[in-house]
Amino acid sequence: MENNTLHKLGIDIGSTTVKVAVLDEHDNLLFSDYERHFANIRETLSSLIQKAFDQLGDRKVAPMITGSGGLTLAKHLDVPFVQEVISVSTALQHYAPQTDVAIELGGEDA
Repeated sequence: MENNTLHKLGIDIGSTTVKVAVLDEHDNLLFSDYERHFANIRETLSSLIQKAFDQLGDRKVAPMITGSGGLTLAKHLDVPFVQEVISVSTALQHYAPQTDVAIELGGEDA
């Protein structure tokens, strides 16, 4: 069954993993998963998107990409790119506005 409600599709392409999350129109988490990409970003992303599709069915999504390895892919797919610090800051303002300090640790950097 097709769902025409617009969902958010977040894609994080990091130095070692690809992460995918799907949120509904109320920002409830419907799906999330991650896999190590072993430098096969396209195949790993495809696998995660297939998993989301298998679990959620056909959904209309508004994708965004972040992460150290995401800029080139975002340009190639013509998908909006958001820098990681902005992504984390925006999420914290929404989900934990009382936060004073956030420390983000990446796969190969901090």
